Amino acid sequence: MHVLRRCGTALALLVAALLGTPVTPAHAAGPAAELTVPQTAYLTKRGVGPTGGYRLWLDPRPGAGRASRAGVTLTVDATDLAGVAHLRTRRQCGDHTWTTEVFTCELGTLTRGGHHYPDALYIEAEPGAAQGSHGTLRYTFSAPGSADATFETDVRVAGPDLRERVEKPLKGVAPGGHFAFRPRIRNAGKAPAQGFGVRFDSARLGFRTDFANCRYAAERSAYCWFDQVLDPGRAYEFAEPVTVGVPDSMLTGSFTYGAYLQDPSGAPLTGMGGAPAADDGTTRGTGPTLRVRPVEGGASEYGDQYGLGTVKLRTSQTADLRATTGTLTGRTGQTVDLKVALRNAGPGRVAGAFLAVTPPEGTTIVEPTPPPDPDNELEWQWECAGRQGTTRFCDPDRALEPGDTWETTLQVRIDERVRGAEGRLEIREDPKRPANDPKRGDNALPIKIDATGGPLVEPSTHPAAGARADGPGGPGGGTIAAAGLLGAALLSGLWWWRAKSRRARASGNSLKLSD
Repeated sequence: MHVLRRCGTALALLVAALLGTPVTPAHAAGPAAELTVPQTAYLTKRGVGPTGGYRLWLDPRPGAGRASRAGVTLTVDATDLAGVAHLRTRRQCGDHTWTTEVFTCELGTLTRGGHHYPDALYIEAEPGAAQGSHGTLRYTFSAPGSADATFETDVRVAGPDLRERVEKPLKGVAPGGHFAFRPRIRNAGKAPAQGFGVRFDSARLGFRTDFANCRYAAERSAYCWFDQVLDPGRAYEFAEPVTVGVPDSMLTGSFTYGAYLQDPSGAPLTGMGGAPAADDGTTRGTGPTLRVRPVEGGASEYGDQYGLGTVKLRTSQTADLRATTGTLTGRTGQTVDLKVALRNAGPGRVAGAFLAVTPPEGTTIVEPTPPPDPDNELEWQWECAGRQGTTRFCDPDRALEPGDTWETTLQVRIDERVRGAEGRLEIREDPKRPANDPKRGDNALPIKIDATGGPLVEPSTHPAAGARADGPGGPGGGTIAAAGLLGAALLSGLWWWRAKSRRARASGNSLKLSD
C-alpha cells in the first residue's frame, strides 16, 4: 500500500527571539500603519540568515483601525548604524547588501487580519564594532491620504544572552500523574536582561495553570513572564516548580522550554520563543506570582544560544505489540498479496515501532508503480520503501493508540519453489522510544509459503538476508536491537520517493527559515 498527499507551499514566518521592549503602536490621526517593533535589538548571535546576521520581521497592519490601506511604502533609515551595524534586504525592499543607507520598500495594500511581511531585515554587527556600541534604526510607513507612522529600534552590539540548562533524561516517571520541574536559565551575555519570559511546549504533556504571571494554551504550552533582572554571568531557577501532567498511555515524551527577552512591565511579546498575544485564546493562571532566584552553577551546565532546554522522559508504562501475517499461496511466476499487521494491545501508546518483512527464499517483494501524475502535483510515499538486503521496513504513518492495528499489503512475486523456504515478520522499535513490551513472544513469526508449479529447488547455502538466530531478550533479541538502529536510520532517509509539485518549484522565492 501507499499514501498520496497533496503538496502545498507553506511559508512559516518567525519573529526574532532576541528582542527587547516593544513600542506601543502609533495612533496618530489616520496613520498609514500600525506596528509593534522591538525597542531594542541585541546583536548577540552570528550566522543567522542566508548570509549571516539577525532577522528583524515587521508585520504592519492598516492604521486607524481600517480594514485595508492601499499604496503603502516603508522607508528604512539605517544611517545612524554606521560603524555599529549594517543591513541586508531583498525583494520588496530591493537588494541591498550590508548597507547603512536610506531605502524604500513597496508594500502595496495592507489588509487587517492578514500578514504583510516585507521579507526580513537582516542586521549584523560591523566587524570590530565595540561591545555596547549602538545606533537607531528608523522605519516610516506612508500611504496616500494618511499620516506617516514612524517607529524606531535601538540596535546594540552584544547584550543579554539567555541560555537554558542541559537537562538529563527523566526515567521511571509514573504515567497518569504529575511531576515537578524547576527550569534554570543563565545570562551568558555582557549586559543584564531587564525582564524576560520563558516558554514551555509539548505535544502531549500538559502544564497545570498554577501561576498568575503565566498564560496557558490548551494545556500544551505555557508562557511565563518576569519583571526581574538577570545579571550577566549569573544563573537562575524558578522559585516554585512547574507542574507537568503525564498521560496514562505515555511511554516516552518530552517538552521544551526557552527563555526570551521580554518587556519588563510584563506585556508578552509575540514571536519565536515568545508569548502569544493576550487575545489569542490562552488562559491566565490563577495562582500566585512565579519568581526566579539565583543559583550556583557553571557555564558548562547550559546549552548554546541557538538551543532550547529539552526534557526527555521515559515512563514505567508498557505496551504489548503483536505481529500478524498470512501464508503466501500461488504458482511460480505469480505475484500475490501478503498482508502484514502491527497491533498495539496496550495499555501504552506506541510511536517508533515498525515491521521488518523478509520474504521467503525464492520470492521477491515488488515495489508498487506510482500512479500517473501528469501535473506533477502528488507526493508519493510507500510505507515499505526502507530496506536492508531483501528485508523491507514497513513503517506506520501514525502512532498506535492502545487497541489500534496498522496493516499494509505487499506484492510478492513467486520466482521459484524452494524446499523449506520460510520468511520472517518481525517488530522492531526505535531504541529511543522503546515499547517496554512485556510479552515479546508474539513480536516475530515466520512467513510461510505454499507454492505450486515449476521444479522444487534446494535452498541456497547462505541464509536469506534478514534471517537471524535467536538470542537474549526474545527471538533474535541481540541482533534485532542492532538491526533496529540501522532500520531506524534507514527509515529516516530511504523511504521517501517524491514528485514535487509545480507550485513548490514556483515558490523558489520563498524565504527558507533553515538558512
